Amino acid sequence: MAKQETINVKKLEIGTIKVKVVGDSPYMPEPMDMAVLERYNSMKSKKGYTKDDISEDEKVKAKFYYTDNNKVGIPARAFYNSMIRASSYLFEIKQGGMRNIKEGVTLVGDILPLEFKKQKLLTHWGRTSGMKGSPRKIMRNAFEDWEVKLTIQYNKNNLSAEQIINVLNWAGFHIGVGGFRKEKTGNFGAFHIDFN
Repeated sequence: MAKQETINVKKLEIGTIKVKVVGDSPYMPEPMDMAVLERYNSMKSKKGYTKDDISEDEKVKAKFYYTDNNKVGIPARAFYNSMIRASSYLFEIKQGGMRNIKEGVTLVGDILPLEFKKQKLLTHWGRTSGMKGSPRKIMRNAFEDWEVKLTIQYNKNNLSAEQIINVLNWAGFHIGVGGFRKEKTGNFGAFHIDFN
C-alpha cells in the first residue's frame, strides 16, 4: 500500500486597510473617447468609418467615470497602477521590486465615489494626427479639493500595513492619478493620505 503524503497548506493571511486619500492638485479623468476607439477598430479591419463630427463641447459632457449608483467616480485601478509604479522607489529588485505590490495587493472596487468641492472645465490646444497636424481644441473636466476612500487588501506574509501606506503616499507625490499626472510630466492628480 502506497504511503499517503501529508500536505501542509500555508495559510494566506489577508490584511485590510481603509484609508482616505486627499488630492493635492486637481484630478482630471481620462476615459477613452469611444469615437476614437471605433475609428481605430474600423481602420484596423480596413472598413470605412464616418468622420467624428461631435464637438469638444459635447464630448466633454461624457468624459467622466461613474459609480454603479451614477455618482462621479475614479477607477480603483488608477491608485493600484500608481502604487505599482511608486513601489520601485521603496523595494529593490532583489526584494521583489514592483511585484510586491502588483501581486500582493488588491484595491477593492471598480469605480470609487469621488468627493470634491469644485468642478471646472479646462481647455487645451493639441494637434490632429497626420501630415497637416492642424490645431484641435481639447476640453477636459477637472476636480479640485477632491478625496476618495480606498479599501486595500494585502498579503500579510509578504507586506506590512506600514509598507502599503508608504507606497501609497510616495505614489501620490511621484506618480499621481488621472490625466496630466506627475508621471506624465503634468502637474495634476497628486495626492496624500489623510491620517485624521
